[in-house]
Amino acid sequence: MKKGESRLNTFTAPLTYLLRSNSDVTSLLSGTALKAVIAYVTDYITKTPLKTYTIFQTIKDVFDRKSALLGGDLRAQEKARRLLTSIVNSLTVKMEIGAPMASAYLLCNPDHYASHHFQTVYWRSYVSEVLKSWDDSE
Repeated sequence: MKKGESRLNTFTAPLTYLLRSNSDVTSLLSGTALKAVIAYVTDYITKTPLKTYTIFQTIKDVFDRKSALLGGDLRAQEKARRLLTSIVNSLTVKMEIGAPMASAYLLCNPDHYASHHFQTVYWRSYVSEVLKSWDDSE
């Protein structure tokens, strides 16, 4: 795909600074460019999960590679931890997920960043309290 605007990419650095995110600016004036971006985003979002036979083959491969670990003198808990770590790492490679995202899921960290902390509002209790006050005033 050919870019027609020579100065378009000069907007990227200021936008990255202002939006505080990793962004890129591109011109979507042609139908071909628009279709290409839609296809890319759709493929990225709808990555297919691993097939069952791939998962089992990966687990079998890890067990085959770590057979010395299974017969070793480590505690059972340590063996299980090392095996699970190896299995997760092998499956991550197959799923094409980056290490930062995999570690965020394993550590139960959110997959987004927010500059604010929000308070939960229980709407029903709030409305019922307002209605009680409303009824008392009449």
